[in-house]
Amino acid sequence: MENNIQENKKPLVLAVEDDVFIASVHQKKLAKEGFEVVLAVNGKEAIEFVQKRKPDIILLDLIMPIKDGFETLKELKADPNSKDIKVIILSNLSQEEDRQRVLEMGAVDYVVKADVSFREIIEVIKKYLK
Repeated sequence: MENNIQENKKPLVLAVEDDVFIASVHQKKLAKEGFEVVLAVNGKEAIEFVQKRKPDIILLDLIMPIKDGFETLKELKADPNSKDIKVIILSNLSQEEDRQRVLEMGAVDYVVKADVSFREIIEVIKKYLK
């Protein structure tokens, strides 16, 4: 019997994105899909949030001020309390070496923002929440 996530509570998505416009689009579209969404504008805010409340999944940009996505991912995966949280990298860096690096660091997927529609991002999130 398949377990339906929506049965109990809305899945909590932490979207870490320094571009205010993109972040607000994430928030609106994900909320419309039935997710609870929290925004962080940099890695420092993301780490602080995760220490208080554990999201089901994290959408993480790589290029951000204060603490970038690489450093944030490294910290998340080094902490026993957050190492199991699924992290999807959403970035416009399309270098294969960046992709390989974050997957080796523990991200579950790497999506180049410019290459996909928001519908596709939603499908990727749902795939990892099953």
